[in-house]
Amino acid sequence: MRKVPAILLPLLLTLTACGGMTTDDVMSGSGNAAGATEILDSVSVSGGSDEEPPTVDFDEPLDITGIAAKAVVEGDGDEVEAGDTIEYQLISLDAESGEVLGDTYSRGAPQILPVDDTLAEQDAELYEVLVGSKVGAQVAYTGPTDAPAEGQPAAPEQLIVFRIISAEEPPPPAPEPEILSPEGVQELDDDGQLPTFTFDDDGAPEITIPDNEPSDDLVVKVLEEGDGEEVTEADTITANYTGWRWEDGESFDSSYERGEPSEFPLSGVIEGWTKGLSGQKVGSQVLLVIPGAMGYGDTAQDGRPSGTLVFFVEITGKTSAE
Repeated sequence: MRKVPAILLPLLLTLTACGGMTTDDVMSGSGNAAGATEILDSVSVSGGSDEEPPTVDFDEPLDITGIAAKAVVEGDGDEVEAGDTIEYQLISLDAESGEVLGDTYSRGAPQILPVDDTLAEQDAELYEVLVGSKVGAQVAYTGPTDAPAEGQPAAPEQLIVFRIISAEEPPPPAPEPEILSPEGVQELDDDGQLPTFTFDDDGAPEITIPDNEPSDDLVVKVLEEGDGEEVTEADTITANYTGWRWEDGESFDSSYERGEPSEFPLSGVIEGWTKGLSGQKVGSQVLLVIPGAMGYGDTAQDGRPSGTLVFFVEITGKTSAE
């Protein structure tokens, strides 16, 4: 559908067939509506719950001439306000045949959608309907499909019905982490709140991580200062290093295991490395404690380590940008 890919389509690509529908009183009509709402005049929804998809009926096929959104079942919970984040589940049907294409209810946990300025810009009709609807509402949504890429089959036009499970004002954003001051690093060190290292016969580091919570800011501690040139963000460096997750002390990457230093453009690595190693000297050994926001985030993705990370880094050389 036009506009849908940024919001709902990624879910639809992996939907599984649904079943186990329930029945209840059919409700249709009197909720919020926006766009070419006459398309949805025949849509009615019955049954369903926060855990089970509803039964959706409509006159087939829908004549989808534009974007349309409508609360076909009114909720009885809190009203959704602009800026809220909603949790929802959805069911998707072929707008021509009425066949159920899939649902997200079988995944268990609800999906998340911020009802914010981005949604208002990407899909004004959906935004208009969500703002003012109540938790428990069933919202019908449809729109014309995009033309398929050359050589690809056309996607079926879809009717999506999603249930608003909850609506909450999002928490204020956490402050952006900064580089902890040398005094702050020293205080943590004096209190035994920083990792320590020992080294095996091959010089590879082994770590001991204390039981306390890590700093919210980037910790940079020079363990041994080198006597080479200073490194800048524009340089490419070679370094021996090992990285661990603070949470469990598990190592996730190590040049020592590969038997040779690795080479990185300092502008092309995680922010904690860029900011933590800029200004250090070739030959230096450095402890980095990197908060998730300066690493790979606080939620694991694509097999990358999440949360606070700890690195032992020895800078063995650099190549300056021309």
